Amino acid sequence: MARSSGYRSDEALELVNAAAAIAGAEMKDHEYASAANVSGIRTKTHTFSMRRDSRTFFLTDQEHGHGRRRGAWTGDKKTVVSACRRALRASKIPRGEIAGVDVLTEMGQVAERVSDDEVRVRKPVRLRRVGHARRTVDGIPVWSSYGRVGLNESGEIGHLEVHWPEIPSAALKEARVLRAMVDEGFKAPDVAGARPESTEAGILHSPAIGFFMDVLPAVRVVYRGDQPTVGRKATLFLDRNGDVVSPPRDVELPQMESRERPTPRKGNAPKRE
Repeated sequence: MARSSGYRSDEALELVNAAAAIAGAEMKDHEYASAANVSGIRTKTHTFSMRRDSRTFFLTDQEHGHGRRRGAWTGDKKTVVSACRRALRASKIPRGEIAGVDVLTEMGQVAERVSDDEVRVRKPVRLRRVGHARRTVDGIPVWSSYGRVGLNESGEIGHLEVHWPEIPSAALKEARVLRAMVDEGFKAPDVAGARPESTEAGILHSPAIGFFMDVLPAVRVVYRGDQPTVGRKATLFLDRNGDVVSPPRDVELPQMESRERPTPRKGNAPKRE
């Protein structure tokens, strides 16, 4: 029991230090817990957690957001970009892997039904700005990786997600082969009613929330339909032979089904020899 208490204490301290370094959050009077492949701590307002099998971190401030006590950042984009880059640097993300940081603006609008024939629409409101970091390794995009940061009205981090797992050398080697094939004129399969719009080699991996960490090099082909305004663009992920591969998915662990043994009936007991 003493050993168990020790590793919990060490891991909780690691989480406290990571929350302070990455998100600037002081996790005083925290509670520690772990489940599956995630460990975390929480206070009355903040929750910080990380995966133990991946470079993946989460922080949530319950008072962050439009209409909440600490509000959300709606000011200049430069402040958001700087905060996002600082968080990535503290997460020990290699600088050369950060392809860029985009700032996404979330808008909201209220509509009120005045009568059966009239709907009154109010002016759109800017809810918040969010920094979104993209990843490349050796010039190869890693589509599933990202860093996402949302700030409170005061400029402090109120929401953070960093999902930036290690890429095995074998996966990177195959991605380079796929990139060379694309450069030499990779022929994408035909799709009825559409034609290839873009072809790119890159890497996929499992999502941030999940039990597994699979990494998959692939060629991504995005198709443009003959009627661009109808439906979504078809997208295929292919291997070096042009065969379709399925993106990594989160698969739930199988649950052991408990069954009660039937009560033996009289006269059916096995005979002993």
